[in-house]
Amino acid sequence: MNNELRKLQLIDIEILRNVVAILDKNNLQYYMIAGTLLGAVRHHGFIPWDDDIDIAMPRKDYEQFLAKNSNELPNNLHVKNFRNDSNFKYYITRIVDDRYKVIELRNRNSKESITNISIDIFPIDGVPNNKIKRNIYYLHVLFYRALISLIQKDNIDRMRKRNFLEKLLILLGTHIPLNKVLDAHKIQYKIDKLLKKQNDDSIYAGSIMGAYRVKEIVPREYFGEGRLYEFEGHMFRGPSDYDAYLKHMYGDYMKLPSREQRESKKHFEVMS
Repeated sequence: MNNELRKLQLIDIEILRNVVAILDKNNLQYYMIAGTLLGAVRHHGFIPWDDDIDIAMPRKDYEQFLAKNSNELPNNLHVKNFRNDSNFKYYITRIVDDRYKVIELRNRNSKESITNISIDIFPIDGVPNNKIKRNIYYLHVLFYRALISLIQKDNIDRMRKRNFLEKLLILLGTHIPLNKVLDAHKIQYKIDKLLKKQNDDSIYAGSIMGAYRVKEIVPREYFGEGRLYEFEGHMFRGPSDYDAYLKHMYGDYMKLPSREQRESKKHFEVMS
């Protein structure tokens, strides 16, 4: 394994341990999700070529942590999201370690290439139970997401696989100066209001603002009360029905990807 990657992973784990200690102390629920949960189940830790940690919290717990408990974090860690930083490009919350920076070597000369090491926290929100209303809701949220991406066109992941419509929108959007007429920060607040309107007792729930978008919406029962999983020698909480969740997200999740896909797409250097 790349030494720089392992160094970053170990810092990520330390951030997670500090966050989880606060969540457990205050009886706040959280779950490892996406690739972090897959790593816990398949590798008992990080997916060897992965470099980040994702957890999700029910909306009520998420808001309580941000409003009341995040001040319990050690001095080197702080919360970063669109609410406290108008230049923050994402809807999610990051817990950032001020002591460490990471530079993406492929973008070494770009201002955007240097960031603090962090972990991501997503809110878990319900969605409408009615299928038609649910699909309209999805379109509404995804429209706002697309607008933000086109306003912040330098932040678009051009390596990601996309359908024809997405490619067309990106092509058109990147040639129109939307940032002159639209404010991404205001749209983030529109998304926030839309997500928080959903019911806590909905059948389906998840983190539509995650990388997998609508695919991250699953039957709420998958999350359940949660259970503990080993992750890099520590025990952290994940969904009760990990099997159903991971099959929904990845299909045959115990099968390793091809050797080419096992390499990190990022090449970086950790700086202290």
